[in-house]
Amino acid sequence: MLFKPKFATILTLIVVSSCGDSFLQVGAVSQQQWDQLNSTVNGRLQAAVPFSRPCFPDVAQDVLGEFDEDECATVQAGYTNSTVRVGVVGSYMMTQWETCQATSEQCLLDDLDPSDAQAFSPPQVCAQGGIPPLYIDVQEPADVQAAFSFSQNTSVPIVVKTTGHDYSGRSSGANALALWMYNLQQLSYNSTFVASGCQESSAAPGVTVGAGVTFGQLYDFAEANNITCPGAAELSVAVVGGHLQGGGHSALSNAFGLAVDRLLEVKIVTPTGEYLTANSCQNEDLFFAIRGGGGGTFGVVMEATIRALPQLSFPAVHFDFNVTSETERELLQFIASNSLQWAEAGWGGYILPKGSMLFVNPFLSMAQAEEQMTSLQQFVTTNLGATFTLTLQPSFLTMFNNFLLPPALPVGLPFITTSRLIPAANFASNESQAELVDRVIEALDDSPYQIIFAVTPYYFKSPGGTSINPIWRESLWHVLGSASWNYNTTTDEKRAIYSNRTSQMDLLREITPGSGAYFNEADVHEPDASASFWGDNYDTLVAIKRRYDPNHLLDCWQCVDWEGPSAARFSCYL
Repeated sequence: MLFKPKFATILTLIVVSSCGDSFLQVGAVSQQQWDQLNSTVNGRLQAAVPFSRPCFPDVAQDVLGEFDEDECATVQAGYTNSTVRVGVVGSYMMTQWETCQATSEQCLLDDLDPSDAQAFSPPQVCAQGGIPPLYIDVQEPADVQAAFSFSQNTSVPIVVKTTGHDYSGRSSGANALALWMYNLQQLSYNSTFVASGCQESSAAPGVTVGAGVTFGQLYDFAEANNITCPGAAELSVAVVGGHLQGGGHSALSNAFGLAVDRLLEVKIVTPTGEYLTANSCQNEDLFFAIRGGGGGTFGVVMEATIRALPQLSFPAVHFDFNVTSETERELLQFIASNSLQWAEAGWGGYILPKGSMLFVNPFLSMAQAEEQMTSLQQFVTTNLGATFTLTLQPSFLTMFNNFLLPPALPVGLPFITTSRLIPAANFASNESQAELVDRVIEALDDSPYQIIFAVTPYYFKSPGGTSINPIWRESLWHVLGSASWNYNTTTDEKRAIYSNRTSQMDLLREITPGSGAYFNEADVHEPDASASFWGDNYDTLVAIKRRYDPNHLLDCWQCVDWEGPSAARFSCYL
């Protein structure tokens, strides 16, 4: 078990690292104030210890925990395992957010070889980095209300963390107080759920999930209850957190919409201290903001109820092939020429240009699917020598286990993404398709992990009432590039990696004017972020933000109405 000291051991943990301007300087917050907060939350104020702490003999003065070889072996064995990391408050899936990138204060292992002693032996020092030194293990709304009151009185910033799946560092922060939502584990199903204050005639099957429930838990629950709840392609992602509030795509998004399209109700604590129910019948403005405005912005969602779909069986097309530069281009050209008609028929899924594809369609019989995909089968088997399968999947979980394990994207290393939504207009002619393919190949050329997500709700369109960028519903692809580094990469090298990824994605930005990017998987330095993430919805979101958070207690990187990169709380960003 990883070291997790209780509050009694951290009464003097007011000294923090030199990572940027300190909010928790000695004397800035009195011991009495910390005592009072801890009492108010019934002793659930605790210290966050870096995940790799047990491996380091030498530590910075503000880091708790102990050097322990046995515990270190456990950390090393699970270092790149999301299932191990998910329940540790001092762990983030993308480990640059455990660090202060601007000062190189960190507590990381070598992700290529976690047993490599050069990463943790002296003179290496384990520092707190970007991990909030203190957190509240949230159990009830009053815990969040107490945190907001404390922040208002002390200016200590608040961050909200659940599982640590975060490409932009919004759930971490040096010198912040974290709200850890992981232990909110309620999970229930109501076949005739009626949102509070709505008409009985609006009843719909709904699954209510606590903020800490992961998609792995939800998929098992849905299978047991003979329903379908599509979601993330990684089991340890939280259902309710940034995934949902930023949009939330799945293999079935084209058919049934994004997660925000199926949201029925949330219960949320706002920075003004109110515990509210938001749905289409009450607090509608807040409900609109939550459905795409981004997590960690308008309040802290304690639970959400999501529309459940019937148990579904559906055709799935899958193939693998040995890629070359020539076959990659051939494949993308063929897919681009067929993407519009596939989307219009309800197909969606994942394209890995370096060697595989998974598409599903819940609206077709096997015979119809075979007819629609005959040309693809002939192309990939004849031209690429691929192994092609068309199978009937009896449930979403079966499909997930058959095709999406292990997860496509890595954890346990510094890893960044960039993305772009590709509108249907870019598929309108042979010329525009050819240009798109050329740009995609060049933009992703040096990405270690590259995926084309065919997960936009083009077929589904919109029931209205969401705040994501409307360009989602006019697009066919969400293209994702990436970059990574290791524990010993220099600060200058990291800056160059960030800059290169932005430049590479400019190749797609240039041919998609007026489009945007996915808030949850975007470039950390996304140009014109507010327009890219929310389009014409942005000004409305700002007004809602100021209504429910007038004192700006919540702020996060490139979030609605954020204070900007020069704010002290963002001093660890590069």
